[in-house]
Amino acid sequence: MPRVTEKYRKARRDEIALAAIRCLERKGVHDTSIADIVEESGLSTGAIYSHFSSKVELARYIVAEYLFPRLDQLERSAGMITPRDVLTTMLAVFTDTGLPPRIVLQFWGEATIGGELREEMLRTVARLRSALGAALMPWAELQTSDAAAAEALVADAIRAVVPLAQGYVANTALFGPRDPREYVDSVVAALT
Repeated sequence: MPRVTEKYRKARRDEIALAAIRCLERKGVHDTSIADIVEESGLSTGAIYSHFSSKVELARYIVAEYLFPRLDQLERSAGMITPRDVLTTMLAVFTDTGLPPRIVLQFWGEATIGGELREEMLRTVARLRSALGAALMPWAELQTSDAAAAEALVADAIRAVVPLAQGYVANTALFGPRDPREYVDSVVAALT
């Protein structure tokens, strides 16, 4: 019997994730079942469960494939990146990958109820805040030579950038697509 390669396993997980995204977009997070994903993907129940044991595990995979690479990119960015650049880069994940903001908003809604999904979302937010902190520290250090002041500036920037990103997600989920750069430009214009 031939061995299944990691490349094959990843391709199958990607196939399942895309089927899940289509189902989630159509039916919502709450009403999408593993059976729906089985039907959408054309794979067997066993094939789905051999890769994902639950919707939470599937959500974890989607975040890892769509959001985390963008966070890694932010952390590795050389030189100074401003809060405006960070926000624009974060929001581009939706236009660059096709990840529907509606799904993200629905996962947030489900996470407010509690349970495993809430814990997963809290881990994701912690990872997001860590990446933003790493990306913004060079910018903050150019603003002040005091280390404590730089850390406070980064913390303040994160507290501003994250809700602005959430606003973009909610706005585009409810009212339709919006170019991330145009959104960020309009926020800057409104606040200056």
